[in-house]
Amino acid sequence: MHFAVKLGLIALACLVIAFLVVPVQIANYDGLLTAATFLFSVLYGFEISVVINNFLQLKTQLAIENAGLLTIFHLADIIGGAEGGKIKDNVEKYLLTAIDCPLERHLVGTDKDFFNIFEPVKKLSSVKGDQKGQALQYLNEAIYYVPQSRNQVAEFAPRFVDPPVWTMLSVLAGILVAILLVGHGTGAIGIVASAIFSTTVIGALMLLDEIDSNRIQEAHLEYDIFNETLVQIGREKYYPDFAIKSGAVKIRSGEKIRIGHFPKYPSLVERTIEKR
Repeated sequence: MHFAVKLGLIALACLVIAFLVVPVQIANYDGLLTAATFLFSVLYGFEISVVINNFLQLKTQLAIENAGLLTIFHLADIIGGAEGGKIKDNVEKYLLTAIDCPLERHLVGTDKDFFNIFEPVKKLSSVKGDQKGQALQYLNEAIYYVPQSRNQVAEFAPRFVDPPVWTMLSVLAGILVAILLVGHGTGAIGIVASAIFSTTVIGALMLLDEIDSNRIQEAHLEYDIFNETLVQIGREKYYPDFAIKSGAVKIRSGEKIRIGHFPKYPSLVERTIEKR
């Protein structure tokens, strides 16, 4: 369900609850509301700032990694020959594996296929021609630089907000919502205002979860970035079947793609690829 749809349903539910609940006079209403708001805003502000930074860093490192892979592919094209062809094929194999593996397992799940890219380089102690020699030099440098971005992806992809923090945020949010919905004043303005503020509090937690889990741009981060690289190297797009079944990606009618099937899913072994 889309984030906006969820937020709309929550707003409707809060409005109904605020309308049905009889206002109650709460002792020290202002003090309780101020204390809960202050604690929630301080804790939430810290968590959301770190989570947003992690999300932005994740996007940056994925872009750097894919730029490096594209460079490796074109350097292998310059080197040419059987070894250059193997490097190019291994880049494609790595991209397919990277699409299959969730970002939380990006480093571990793709490690073998990544270093297979550079196996043919071991047989290229030298190549003839200045341009090919420079390409081989840059290719060896890529062995050092590209793994750095992969390690950064592994660092920023997992969730940052842990269960104890979620518990504290949920308790504070629950207190805020309860005070707002139960202690609102009489009249339409009080009802609508309490429903709006309650929706904002709940929506803030939902947004934190969306960003922390990378669901906010899941299709782009998990699949589109690597597929853009596949297209740039002249290969067809690829999607695992579970991404299509879950609705994480939408396939346009008539679009030529490859689909990976996994008979032992959630295990990602024994993949078969179907062209469509």
